[in-house]
Amino acid sequence: MNICRRIIARIDVKGTRLIKGIQFEGLRVLGDAWETAKKYSSLGIDEIFYSDAVASLYGRNGLSEILKKTSENSFIPITAGGGIRSIDDGKKLLANGADKLAINSEAVRNPFLINQLAETFGSQCVVISIQVRRSFDNKSWDVMIESGRERSNKNLFDWILEVQERGAGEIIITSVDQDGTGKGPDFDLIKKVDPLISIPLVFGGGFSKLNQINDIFNNFKSPTGVAIGLAFHNSSLKINDVKESLKNENITIRPKSNSFFDNKNRSKKVKISILDYGMGNVESLNNAFNYIGAEVIITSSKEEIEKAHLLVIPGVGSFPEGMNNIKSRNLLSLIQERVKNKKAILGICLGMQLLFTLGEEYRITKGLNLIKGKVSKLLDKNSDGQHIILPHMGWNKITFLKDHEKYSFENKEPIYQYFVHSFAPNVDIEDRDSILCQTEYEGQKFVSAVCKDNIFGFQFHPERSGNLGLILLSDIIDQIK
Repeated sequence: MNICRRIIARIDVKGTRLIKGIQFEGLRVLGDAWETAKKYSSLGIDEIFYSDAVASLYGRNGLSEILKKTSENSFIPITAGGGIRSIDDGKKLLANGADKLAINSEAVRNPFLINQLAETFGSQCVVISIQVRRSFDNKSWDVMIESGRERSNKNLFDWILEVQERGAGEIIITSVDQDGTGKGPDFDLIKKVDPLISIPLVFGGGFSKLNQINDIFNNFKSPTGVAIGLAFHNSSLKINDVKESLKNENITIRPKSNSFFDNKNRSKKVKISILDYGMGNVESLNNAFNYIGAEVIITSSKEEIEKAHLLVIPGVGSFPEGMNNIKSRNLLSLIQERVKNKKAILGICLGMQLLFTLGEEYRITKGLNLIKGKVSKLLDKNSDGQHIILPHMGWNKITFLKDHEKYSFENKEPIYQYFVHSFAPNVDIEDRDSILCQTEYEGQKFVSAVCKDNIFGFQFHPERSGNLGLILLSDIIDQIK
């Protein structure tokens, strides 16, 4: 697997406070949640998993404020979970800075919600959080709901298969028995579930030693990440030590970058409009562009879009839903007029896919047709017939193919950016010159960045890719100002 294995900080919250217990009981306040996330981000964590530990009990999700504050200074991916009961709940969290949505209790009660979320936001956005305890006979594991407090009637192994069939893009499995104990992960559990999983898996509960993390990645095929809470909070494990240990085991990880973005040297304010079409992690984009010194507005106003130096089409969602929203909000003509006037456009992830002629996600859907090509699903098997884990989720290299007349990135060496997708564009021969970058995943190459005239597209999320992502966004601004 050439994608980087992910080290994820699990941050359980109540209100705005970081809390932690043992086996989900005896919760204690340990500090401020968003300050903790900020610290871990600066130390090189790959992702943050925020879990509202009391949301399902009180019938609400209180993560919006924390997500907003975290996204102001932390430019890494965030999964948010707890109390998600509807499409509207998901939209609210994504709008406030989440990149992925984690559901547990409501998915067990209403499995069709998984289908609804996947069809609206794309499967790559839907994370099923499965909390498990050993059964009373100690021969199997019970799926738990209500923050690990109640046993459900779900068979764990059947549930894993069902959520994948319904369109989930990632599974997080947490051993309640081991959580917060520091006694190590439940290796019997991972051994049982490993053969059943065909999508990215994050495993958590009990990590306290470096060799335990190494063993998970060395001995099992499905885990692409581990989630660690208490061991990071009490410093029994340090992020840098974990990554050095994995590196020494020849396990692929995101390398530490020495690049630093200085946000104090922007000499000219550039006006940026982030297209508000009901899709995407607009708050994280807003914060990233603010951080690099741009004047930003989230809008669907014709006047604001016309005034902007750059229109950004964000992306977390499915292709059909994205195009439907653009048309139903009468935004198609605004985009077409902008292209006609040769004004700059940047599409990110789904936003890049919508630039193309057609999309095949769920059904054939016409795109914006600004670049000729079709957006198709990545291959799910390699040349040997072995299964490839999809979605393509995590940090991977983008490789620049050439110096582009419209784009001059200061560092042309391959750099790591954050991906979360199952579909990618195939560019028609007439627009092959628009290909700026390619990326390889499990032996297949796909287009990861394009540039045609003043139209730019990134399949990855630069706003969630740390300093190198901020530098990419800054260089886009330098091209158009």
